[in-house]
Amino acid sequence: MPSTKDAMEPSSSKEGTRERLMAAMIKVVGSEGLHAASVRTIAKAAGCNEAVLYQHFSSKLAMQQAIYEEIVTEMATEKREIANTAREPEELIDRWVEATYRFYDLKPYAFAYVYMSYPPLQPTDPSFIGLNSKIFLDAIKALTPPPGHRIDTSAGNFAVFRASLLGPPREIHSGEISGNAMDYVEVTARCARAILIRTID
Repeated sequence: MPSTKDAMEPSSSKEGTRERLMAAMIKVVGSEGLHAASVRTIAKAAGCNEAVLYQHFSSKLAMQQAIYEEIVTEMATEKREIANTAREPEELIDRWVEATYRFYDLKPYAFAYVYMSYPPLQPTDPSFIGLNSKIFLDAIKALTPPPGHRIDTSAGNFAVFRASLLGPPREIHSGEISGNAMDYVEVTARCARAILIRTID
């Protein structure tokens, strides 16, 4: 389990109650799973009573959705910048892996909230479903592969890419491997290039 303090966690008691509630939800879900995120648990972790939560959110589900959308939007902001400026598939892949792992190292519980919670969170707004994957797919499809190669974004192949991308953060989060996610950027990027950039048969 990561020891890194999430940047989204409150740093002092002066921060607003809403932010403390959101930070508590992120940490509970990111460390123990969605099933552990009862209103009582979240309120206690945030240092307030249960009634206060409903002063800021209409329901626990509304709170979970707001947090999910905020985290995904933050990720997407940097990912769009990468997608708009990368000029080659290899550059896109390398920068994408680096940005993904940097986010995990800075905010492991926020990352886990979106990608590792069980049961998985299902966004009610369809525009957030697979948003970052869509940004990546649109970007790599618009780039020209190296001579003699093609970009393989078939459903199965892209699923393998996503699994390889999420592998090191998952293993770090569960304690199976040590270190920071950034330690695995090079090996993951190399695997990702091999998965997505294929030799023309």
